[in-house]
Amino acid sequence: MKHFLLKSWCLLLSVVAPSLNATTMQSNDNYKIMVISDPHLLAPSLYDYGKAAQQLDASDMKLVLNSDLIMQRMVDDIINAKPQLLLISGDLTFNGERASHERLAEHLQRLEQAGIRTLVIPGNHDVMCPYSKQYKGDAPVAVPNVTGEEFAAIYQNFGYGSDSQRDPNSLSYTCEPISGLVILGIDSNIYGQSDDAQVAYHTNGAVKPETLEWIKQQLTQANGKHVIAMMHHHLVEHIDGEAKLLPNYIAANHDEVAQVLREGGVKVVFTGHLHITDAAVGGGITDVSTGSASTYPLPVRTATLDAALITMNIETRFFEGIDEKTLDKGRAKIEGGSDALAALISRRLWDKMSKRLEQYEPLLAEQGIDTSRLPRDAKDVAKLISKHLREPLTQSLLAVTRGGEDLAQAASIVDAIKQGVQQMMTEIFGDEGESVADFLLANLMPRVEPALRSALEDINQVGTDIQSSTPDHQLTIKL
Repeated sequence: MKHFLLKSWCLLLSVVAPSLNATTMQSNDNYKIMVISDPHLLAPSLYDYGKAAQQLDASDMKLVLNSDLIMQRMVDDIINAKPQLLLISGDLTFNGERASHERLAEHLQRLEQAGIRTLVIPGNHDVMCPYSKQYKGDAPVAVPNVTGEEFAAIYQNFGYGSDSQRDPNSLSYTCEPISGLVILGIDSNIYGQSDDAQVAYHTNGAVKPETLEWIKQQLTQANGKHVIAMMHHHLVEHIDGEAKLLPNYIAANHDEVAQVLREGGVKVVFTGHLHITDAAVGGGITDVSTGSASTYPLPVRTATLDAALITMNIETRFFEGIDEKTLDKGRAKIEGGSDALAALISRRLWDKMSKRLEQYEPLLAEQGIDTSRLPRDAKDVAKLISKHLREPLTQSLLAVTRGGEDLAQAASIVDAIKQGVQQMMTEIFGDEGESVADFLLANLMPRVEPALRSALEDINQVGTDIQSSTPDHQLTIKL
């Protein structure tokens, strides 16, 4: 449901081959690391522009049929920017298609040939995904996916080679691409095989206990070197209550993992998965979540480390190296996502309100209130939400996918939501609608508004003594 011009930097002392363990630079040089996430690449060999592909394109907020071209252009731009390192924090492919992994590896090989070390970590869409399909003709057809070891073989030059330390229990690894800087790639995904695709595929994530022990060992062995982590699922809540509201997007054992990383001296982790461009601090760790590289507005981050690896300055740009028509299409997809969000909200609301409506309907009728316009199922609720809340939902989606702190915009969206609720209640209850809306807002908003403010105003721990806001696009982190 989601996302440049890069600053020039100091010249590299030399271009170092990928087979070497680390890049070495003169002491007065800075290091540049670029970060993207969730490219969700679908190989061009897996689709034509027939019925199946058009239905896919119309139903997904990602620019799926443009994903290969976007990656090609991003690689061109990254090569021109000349970083030492590129990190990609998961969901490399649309749905784990072997052909898509192989195609992405071709793009990444161009970076390696240009002397830019590239490191990846899998996301929930990448390994043993039961939804791997091609979209040709009238209907999708299943195609081969990859196992964990096949994933590692395809990306052996991008984190899974002989210069990395592999976790035997997952696709986690460590390597030292820059002398004195260790990258800890954490596999937070859950894999499973079953005849039931819903059982085999997991959106949620957690770090295995065995992997957590392995991480402790790796952090001990780092022995004073600086460590930057990356994983697919969030480690820190980016929205208050994320662990309850959006449990599939933050690692189930995030507090435990964060404690291990913190005790091991890790200060920053790059994540993805939710397709939002946001930064949040929790327990001394900054979680830098980057939106999808195939979803408007196409965010790309650049982290600059000083020569002593003490300070990291992060800047965020939105990729413009693609034609305006595609960018407009991407924005329209996000705007259209408000209907999908309305459907999601309605399903959750209906689960809670359906039984109460059955109880209250006779009481309302006794008060002379016409109950014929009460919603009768989740679809009715979705229609009402789309009709009266579509605009603020659209603005909310655009705000959270892009990130950034805009208090005036946040206040405007909250006011529009309140107004939409009043209009909705008036449609249902007629003249009594205003009083019903006042009652709902008085009882509902105190519960909802903290989460809204957290998401839209970019605040964590709203209303508490430790309330804080972390800049999303430009921030400095002490390593």
